[in-house]
Amino acid sequence: MTKAVHAVNPVRSLAAQSRRQLLYLAMALFIGLIALVSSFSVYQIDQAGKNYMRLDAIKLEQALTNNPDYILPQQDDFSAYRKWEDIPQGVRQLFSAGKIQPSDPLEIERINEMGVREYGYLLYSNRYQSGGLYLLEFEEADKIEALTEAIFKRTLIDASLITGLFILVLFFVISSLFKRALKPLALLVEWSNQVKQNPDDKINAQFSISELNEIAEHLLSTLQQVREYNKREQQFLRHASHEFRTPLAIIQASLDTLMVRIAPEDPNYRSLLRVGRASANMILLSEALLWLARQHPRPIGQSVVWSGALCRELFADMQYLIENKGIQVSMDDQAGSIRIEKDLFRIVLANLIRNAFQNTASGTIAVVITDNSFAISNPVDTEDLTETARFGLGLQLVERIAAKLDWQFDFSLDRHSARVVLRWNLPSVPVPLPPS
Repeated sequence: MTKAVHAVNPVRSLAAQSRRQLLYLAMALFIGLIALVSSFSVYQIDQAGKNYMRLDAIKLEQALTNNPDYILPQQDDFSAYRKWEDIPQGVRQLFSAGKIQPSDPLEIERINEMGVREYGYLLYSNRYQSGGLYLLEFEEADKIEALTEAIFKRTLIDASLITGLFILVLFFVISSLFKRALKPLALLVEWSNQVKQNPDDKINAQFSISELNEIAEHLLSTLQQVREYNKREQQFLRHASHEFRTPLAIIQASLDTLMVRIAPEDPNYRSLLRVGRASANMILLSEALLWLARQHPRPIGQSVVWSGALCRELFADMQYLIENKGIQVSMDDQAGSIRIEKDLFRIVLANLIRNAFQNTASGTIAVVITDNSFAISNPVDTEDLTETARFGLGLQLVERIAAKLDWQFDFSLDRHSARVVLRWNLPSVPVPLPPS
């Protein structure tokens, strides 16, 4: 039986899912490492400029320690002063004296007298007890930014190449480890396929991993339980079918005798005909159960059937189930004649129609029949879905017969209706129309 299912994620093998996750992990690692290297590069470029300035200050302090009369440089782009007050007023105003910390350069940006944008750096150093030293440097902003960009690009390219190579090697190493780890699962799948193809053969599970051996043993134990259950079910069906035969034969013989004695004009004759059809259906059901119980059932002969006429006959037989209940039957007959397993086909249609008639709520039962399909839907009571949506022996029997004959049986249920569709994909057979 096929039920409506919700959309689910596509099914992939464990190896494919592992490769996909590894690819995502590699991309995340690559992006993360590049971001880390980029941040570190910017930090290092900034520290390199500060350290270069600190070295200049150390050299000047050493020179002053060795020669107190040493003349400090006084250039536009590089100058040094012994006291804060010695720094020109215009330059001193660019920096905040309260933020000055030893050996920690301050940075500002300005437009000089020539209209050129430049960066200024102020460093106070007092490592050699020389009384302290203020070092000033100015560089054109365009030059600094161009140098920073060139260094950053070079660092980014080198980091990308090295990181990409590292990630690639790591990917192949982890993929190889995953492949080795998943190999026992592939062997388990291969073993289960052998068990499926040869269910009667005892195939021992001998894997190098103890957990896989336990899984295989559990599968074998479950399979054995299913075999025993199926065997008991087949025995029950065979015994039940044989037990039905004798009482059904007696009932049918008694009905035949009554039909000879009761004239067609008798008011009870129609009821007798209905009982006779029910008895015939029980005989067919018994034969069907016996056929289903056989492990290798013999082929059932096919004959020509007018499916639309058969449906109308079954509607008439079961009309008593919906009388005086506010239920109507709508039938769209698009079928001609088909060649099919007639007795089993009748049992299937009878069970589907009876199930709809018995479990319907008030409303319209809709039937559509074509040359290769039969569909029936009936309204359900939304307040009692568990009661109206029961399968019962009828639909289970239909499912078993459909599976044996390679028919397709679909059942769906919502809060408004229950619907059954049976498909058999058989070509229509041109036969003269039956008499009306």
